[in-house]
Amino acid sequence: MTRKPIAIVLAVALVAAQGGALRAGGLLETIDITGNVPSPIAGHIIGRVVGIKWDVRSIPVQYRMNSTLDPIPNPVDAPLLTVPQASAALQRSLNQWNDIPTSFIEMRIVGTVANAGLVGFDMVNELSFRTAATFGAIASSPSVALIADATFVHGEDIDGDGDPDVSSATAVTADTDGDGDLEFPPGLYKAGTILDNDVQFNTKVSNGFRFTVGDAALDTNTRSVDLNTVATHEFGHSHGLSHSLENQKSDTNGDGATMFPFIDTGDPASEREQRSLGSDDIAWSSFVYPEGTAVKGPAALKKGDIPFKWLYGVIEGNVRHGVRDQPIAGANAFAVSKLTGRVVASGFSGTTQVSYNPANGGRFIVDPAFNILDGKYRIPVPLGIYGVGIEAVDGQPVPAGSISLTAQIGSAFGQLNFNEEFYNRTREEAIEVRPGESWPVTVLPGWTRSGIDLVTTESFNLNNFGTRNFVGFTGAVPGHYYAVQVPASQIAAITPGEPLLAHSVLFNTRVLDASTTPKFAEAMLTTGVVNPDGTATIDLAHPLERETRFVGQDDDFSPFFLKRPRQTGERIRDGIASGAIQNLFLVLRLPTTSPFPGVSALPPLMGLDGDPALPTANDDGPILGLSFASADGTTFTRDTRFNFMFSLVLSSVPE
Repeated sequence: MTRKPIAIVLAVALVAAQGGALRAGGLLETIDITGNVPSPIAGHIIGRVVGIKWDVRSIPVQYRMNSTLDPIPNPVDAPLLTVPQASAALQRSLNQWNDIPTSFIEMRIVGTVANAGLVGFDMVNELSFRTAATFGAIASSPSVALIADATFVHGEDIDGDGDPDVSSATAVTADTDGDGDLEFPPGLYKAGTILDNDVQFNTKVSNGFRFTVGDAALDTNTRSVDLNTVATHEFGHSHGLSHSLENQKSDTNGDGATMFPFIDTGDPASEREQRSLGSDDIAWSSFVYPEGTAVKGPAALKKGDIPFKWLYGVIEGNVRHGVRDQPIAGANAFAVSKLTGRVVASGFSGTTQVSYNPANGGRFIVDPAFNILDGKYRIPVPLGIYGVGIEAVDGQPVPAGSISLTAQIGSAFGQLNFNEEFYNRTREEAIEVRPGESWPVTVLPGWTRSGIDLVTTESFNLNNFGTRNFVGFTGAVPGHYYAVQVPASQIAAITPGEPLLAHSVLFNTRVLDASTTPKFAEAMLTTGVVNPDGTATIDLAHPLERETRFVGQDDDFSPFFLKRPRQTGERIRDGIASGAIQNLFLVLRLPTTSPFPGVSALPPLMGLDGDPALPTANDDGPILGLSFASADGTTFTRDTRFNFMFSLVLSSVPE
């Protein structure tokens, strides 16, 4: 029989952020080549990018534990887990997803399998603690999915092993012949349907991890990992969810979504929190597998279930690039509760396609007009009032390659170079006065709130730094000041003669412990002078704008949105013209109390460009001498080792 078109979709592996913590926003993706529509490249066809998920006939999804390692080896010390212990722990992680009342996904461990290593596509959903010699992540969840609509017929051998994989003896996916392989019922299956999923956990002696269970086993050893934390993440991939950018739920909660792709193995509080699903994880599992959407079968209501539409509505809109005038692929749209300040859910923008070479499986981009069909996004959220924002998938905190094919397409075309901003209704345009202004969006259960369209703002980022090489400073004391000089000449060169808008100051911030947030005593934009001896005198008493108790973002550029962009811009222009302003200074101050929060008790950190040991070999530019630090707020000393990664965001308004 003819083999059905399939593609291996590798869920991005979970990575340990050892000694530090590096916003599910949708589905893992494959392509759909149904119809063999020719693309602009000769010999190629169009591959529409689609999400992957299990067909309703495959639920409950059945897994088997690889029993060839008993007890499970441990690279750190003596073996800790037997296969039965691991199996019980993994079922607890599966139940995190099974127990969502608004999602009908169900995954079960039904038995064992004995393989020398992970087989891959064999119609057995395998859970294994045996990994290849080249495997370096904590765990991964590779899936195999259709890349074209396919009609399966009785007796068909899908995986090519000589054993039939389709049986009319069953109405649901099941092991009908007792050999451990799953047989699918005959019928039509859409592109993106998952056929096989395996999950592997790294226990290699050379670079593996010690998997533990229970609070008592949590520790700060970075090679020691909570099994339930890792498994709950991987099982999100197992039923199709992509990674999320949410690594900080609110200004007071540094914990992230379970589907955030990094785990801080040195922070027990963070590991403990990520065992349980966040609101983003629950929303997307429910959106993809909505409970109460059928009268029979897995989506039919059972005891304890709640219809998806009783609790959730949907925010949707389009995202456009204000400078390029293109729909954006790979913008992360997020919804923040106006009542709690928490990020509730997020979703990635863009409907995309590629040019697919059927001869070798290659996927190619052509131009934005072909590859990016629209900038549509969706965010499933419960009843509430929300602020909707967008940020770029730009590597901080997560690169496009760890999110989706759609995000990679947007990145390849240079679209993911915009600053974070919020939906502000009728003021959405390429030149905005207040991109940080957030218009309230009300969402009711069972309704779709459409037309929440965003346009990125055209602006100038004055960056007196290059690529981030380090973060620091771990030895700083409470109340320490950091400042970056922006000479008046730099600002005067920006569209001279036109009104200036001062939008925001961006601070590249990070924390060492993922469960904490980068809290600072204050952030400000102010003025000052550089003295003949190289020190700086900075006016901390009369800033242009100040925010006390400023909370940054972990491993990202944190926006300090200025409240009066037009007035502050005018003051800057007038002050430079009169000579009253020689320099602007971007200032960040550490909290004034100690000890700092977190297991490490270290201060919040900031991004640094430079390397004092290798001033040219490990850097992309010179040390500019525009960065200053002060312990007392009186004398600011120039730092000749690093460029602090603070940025001033401006735009001009043509008259």
